[in-house]
Amino acid sequence: MLANKVRIFGLSAAVLLGATAYAPERALAASDLSLYIVQQCASLSQGGRCHLSLVQTPAGMTASGDVTQTCAPGWLAHVTAERGSVEKGGVNRGQAVVCGHAEPAQALRALLQTCDEQTLGICRDANHVNAQWAYWSGDDAALKQLPMDAPLAIEQLPQAQQCASAVPLVESVACPPQAAVMLRQNGLR
Repeated sequence: MLANKVRIFGLSAAVLLGATAYAPERALAASDLSLYIVQQCASLSQGGRCHLSLVQTPAGMTASGDVTQTCAPGWLAHVTAERGSVEKGGVNRGQAVVCGHAEPAQALRALLQTCDEQTLGICRDANHVNAQWAYWSGDDAALKQLPMDAPLAIEQLPQAQQCASAVPLVESVACPPQAAVMLRQNGLR
């Protein structure tokens, strides 16, 4: 079984990536799925911004784009964070993705720690965060209904939670109390 996997992205490189469309020719058994962390970047003419996403494919296929990790089944999490303001010299953005953790708390702690290590503390010192986490088993029958070889919407996965909030966290429709508590318990103020 694969060890816990982590991928971080700060603000840096811009790369133009090609994409290949995938259309399954047969019905997939849920156990035929693999999950990857993929970095995709817009062209410089489109701003050059890169983002990390989770991409599910049939087993034996590699996801399109710059695959940075292969995920084991387990808890996964994604965060985007912003620190600063235009008025104060600019907005720094950072993001991180982790996967393959046994518990959601482990995934969230790894997510925040790794993001901070790679982005000079942007996550825990952010003005705004958007964190999502969920469980991916690779054998849930509902998974084969989700898009293949395309960014996976974490909110469609089992046990998904999300918190989009200013920091310190403010409970709201976008950051339900249960999600805010989980993030606070795992290192976000």
